[in-house]
Amino acid sequence: MLIQFNFSNFKSYKDEVSLDMTTTSIKEHPYNTIINSKGEGYVKVAAIYGANASGKSGVIDAFNFMRFFVLNSFKRESEGADIPLKRFAFDKSSRNGKSEFEVFFTYENKEYQYGFVVDNKRVYEEWLYKRDFRGKDKYNTLFERSYGKVNCGENLKDAKVFTDLVGESTLFLSLISNAKIKEAKNIYNWFLNTQVMDLGNAAIEALITRVLPIKIKDEKYLKSFERFLKAIDIGIDGIRIEEIKHTSSEEDETTYKVYSKHASIDASGYIEIPFSEESGGTQKMFGLYNFLFNCLNEGNTLFIDELDAKLHPLLLRYIINMFHNPDINKNNAQLIYTTHDVSTLTKETFRRDQIWFCEKDKKGISNLYSLVEYKLENDKKVRNDATYNKDYLAGRYGAIPLLREFNILEE
Repeated sequence: MLIQFNFSNFKSYKDEVSLDMTTTSIKEHPYNTIINSKGEGYVKVAAIYGANASGKSGVIDAFNFMRFFVLNSFKRESEGADIPLKRFAFDKSSRNGKSEFEVFFTYENKEYQYGFVVDNKRVYEEWLYKRDFRGKDKYNTLFERSYGKVNCGENLKDAKVFTDLVGESTLFLSLISNAKIKEAKNIYNWFLNTQVMDLGNAAIEALITRVLPIKIKDEKYLKSFERFLKAIDIGIDGIRIEEIKHTSSEEDETTYKVYSKHASIDASGYIEIPFSEESGGTQKMFGLYNFLFNCLNEGNTLFIDELDAKLHPLLLRYIINMFHNPDINKNNAQLIYTTHDVSTLTKETFRRDQIWFCEKDKKGISNLYSLVEYKLENDKKVRNDATYNKDYLAGRYGAIPLLREFNILEE
């Protein structure tokens, strides 16, 4: 479960920003929250709003970079590849400076704090702490890294033998997780299980034809998937996977073709349609289901960019409610997504600490802030009985495009 994600100097974000999933003291919608054994609360869903090019996708991309680097830095070191970092480009100090990434999260009932400071060539700092619940806000040091020196704490003494082996562009975490050091493997697995999905990506069909045929062999998964198709009312009663064998002189290869089943209007049976001929929204739901199933089944965190693209607003609300519903979301899964859809930007759907806004200033610097912390012109906070969507479109919370009059036919 994600508790907090902090980052700085990435894409349009020059200064440090924080996406905080911790609940505030507000009382609305208790079912929208996760309460741990210590009585601490975290939200299940966070929705990020903002104008085009305001930095919404940048938040998702920042976490995706962190995830990618944790999972791949050990391998990339051996390939001699640069760190694929995209820093703030509009001033020299940021363009040539360092970027910082940090997460607080829980995995298997343990709470960790992990982060690093990098540029395109090397890792300057790295740290990993584990929370000690016997004291308030107390963390034990697992390891700390400053430039080329790594110091391991007593709880990670098995990793000391690797401190002189880490390359300057490799994360120490990646090195020792490959060596199967348990605490490091926990962090690695959390990043591995935390999925990032870009629904603006046109390669959804390719994803389905690779993943779905394999998953669909699981009878539990198949029945759940078919129930889902009927529940969202897109006219599909089932699917069929066609397995195609290709024989060559070197090796045999198997590919798959996906067909959707539609009831015939003359009651003569089912009509099958190739998946590629379904609407873009239907294809998107096929792709999305696998991520939703895994996330809710395993209690993971899921980041989605442009969740509302090609989806009906009621279907978007349906997905949000799946995460809020304790009878469905039994394992405390989380959803973090970017959107332009304001039909769900209401007090009936969200707590104020679940709503986030991105806004870019005249210098091209993005900022991220939540509705619960935002102050209006009278220096008062937003009330829980406000009409969030109407006030947002009226510009009361910022984070909307500033449109100027323009005549497209004027010479």
